[in-house]
Amino acid sequence: MGEVEKEVEFGLEHFASERTVEIPLRDALYAFKVIGEFIAFFHQRDHWKSLADVERFIRDAGALHVLCEAYYKRLRDVWPDDVSEAFDEGLLDRNPFIDGKTG
Repeated sequence: MGEVEKEVEFGLEHFASERTVEIPLRDALYAFKVIGEFIAFFHQRDHWKSLADVERFIRDAGALHVLCEAYYKRLRDVWPDDVSEAFDEGLLDRNPFIDGKTG
């Protein structure tokens, strides 16, 4: 399992897999399409031959803007109270690249 996958999986074991959330369809589609744009860009190595190419995608093409829109607005308030509390308490956030707990 790679470092990013470990980060994404961190804390999920505390929540039953059969639990669900309700989210407006348009918000779910927006978030799905944002992920698709990142996949489309990074899937083709020719799209990001240099750091400048990545910077253009992130900044100039607006990729960071739509990612923030999906994360901070479209998905922010869809979680049950216990999940929101877990986020607030840092129980689901662990950044191995910052806190030095990689590997």
